[in-house]
Amino acid sequence: MKQHQQTRNTQPAMQAKLKWGNQREREFTTDVIDTDVSNGNRSFFAIQYTEGSDTAYSYIFLNIPERYLVAGASLKIGAGEKAEINAYFGSTSIGRSGWATGGSIDITEMDEASKAFAATFHYTIEHTMGMVEIVDGSLSLSLADDAKTNGTGRVTANLDPTIFPSLGNLDAQTIKSKVLQDGRIQLSARQQVDNASQGILMLFNEQHARLLFLIGSLGFPMTGGCVKHEWNVENRTLTAEFTDYVISYQGKDHHITGGSIEVTLA
Repeated sequence: MKQHQQTRNTQPAMQAKLKWGNQREREFTTDVIDTDVSNGNRSFFAIQYTEGSDTAYSYIFLNIPERYLVAGASLKIGAGEKAEINAYFGSTSIGRSGWATGGSIDITEMDEASKAFAATFHYTIEHTMGMVEIVDGSLSLSLADDAKTNGTGRVTANLDPTIFPSLGNLDAQTIKSKVLQDGRIQLSARQQVDNASQGILMLFNEQHARLLFLIGSLGFPMTGGCVKHEWNVENRTLTAEFTDYVISYQGKDHHITGGSIEVTLA
């Protein structure tokens, strides 16, 4: 059996400073990063919740073609979702979100053997309420497959209406997990057909669970609803039921009902 590493990096996996409005600032620090590869692009989705809240959070999204992940590379973030290298920022706590209008990413480490990856970044977004600057950003994590432990099982839910006709209702069986510095477990369950991908990102311990809906590589808030979960530490089995959630995607509400999670983590 694979031993869980006891030595953990005490630096947060991602940190940055958020600037907006009349000289307002906030620190962004998180260990919750979901990284994925799709169509030759490596994405990083990092979320920070306001302490004590399930609905107030900020998130940073970076999307980079894998061929550019070379130590020493200095990359330009383009404008909008269609840019080759793009970035997004969303925040319910600040109340501003949008695609980057420009910025840069500098790859400071990309070890081909260990897959240790580090980068610095900054970018700006425009929103109807005004711009947000994401500055002094840094990212450090392992891209090795074994940085995430694969699990078995499935996550299902009914979607009304469905998000992708090719996928239909949620039936995700690609399970990955990792233990965060505070002891919580980060679980992702994905379902993919061709270029369409959907899934669930769950953060949990024995007492508490949070859910986000994954569309592509971006996480979307699930509002309303309730989740009941049971985590068996000894058997490493997670069972959960979730229902009556709503997600908003491209201006349309999608209702999530009859959700079920049954997974065993390695």
